[in-house]
Amino acid sequence: MRTISSISIVGAGNVAFHLATGLLKAGIRIDYCWNRTPEKAAELAALFQCKTASTLEDLASSDLILCAVSDDALSSLLPQLSDIAQVVATSGTVNVLPFSTNFPVGVFYPLQTFSRNRAVDLATVPIFVESSSSEFTSVLLTLGNTISRTVNELPCEKRVQLHLAAVFINNFTNHLIDIAQQQLTQADLSFDWLKPLLLETVENLNDQTAFNAQTGPARRADLKTIERHINMLSPEQSAVYKLLSSSIQQRYK
Repeated sequence: MRTISSISIVGAGNVAFHLATGLLKAGIRIDYCWNRTPEKAAELAALFQCKTASTLEDLASSDLILCAVSDDALSSLLPQLSDIAQVVATSGTVNVLPFSTNFPVGVFYPLQTFSRNRAVDLATVPIFVESSSSEFTSVLLTLGNTISRTVNELPCEKRVQLHLAAVFINNFTNHLIDIAQQQLTQADLSFDWLKPLLLETVENLNDQTAFNAQTGPARRADLKTIERHINMLSPEQSAVYKLLSSSIQQRYK
């Protein structure tokens, strides 16, 4: 099985944009972009100076189809795509191996959060691959190494665990920061004052575990401060505060 020299993109979201950008810079040709909303596919195709596919069959000329769509759409799209070319999904949670038809199906999962207006250095982004074919897995590992310094084979059951941890680290943390920003806005205070604390919280983890790094009123069982904080919050925010404080107290009891 030859190495990948050309791809087509299915999907037009942030993951599709950033992976296609990185692969294009690495010398991989982009043939087509396809999306259920043709206008979005045309927008992405204009950025990469490639063609917009009118049908899925147009993608058959590429060495690989990169399918960066929602998990819910994979079950219908992957069987169609693997009927015309080898294909990978970018999902962290879906077991794609049962969807293979004529061509092999695999996973090319970048473990990072992506925003269209913020550049990401893909060389620092871990990429995890999987397929039912050892030969295709080898091809995907080679492809991953063209854009990232960290590329590993990882089976679905492990990838799901990794994705779960990523939700805690990224999605839930971001939501807590949103709550903090709301509280600061209401108090007419600057979020910039908390940025050094946020950065140090992450830097701490280079030297110790999160368990050992934990501080704060819940960690030291400062019930008076906890009660005062709860009384300052809205009912929805206080529910989050109580739940997290209780979890910390149980962890260190």
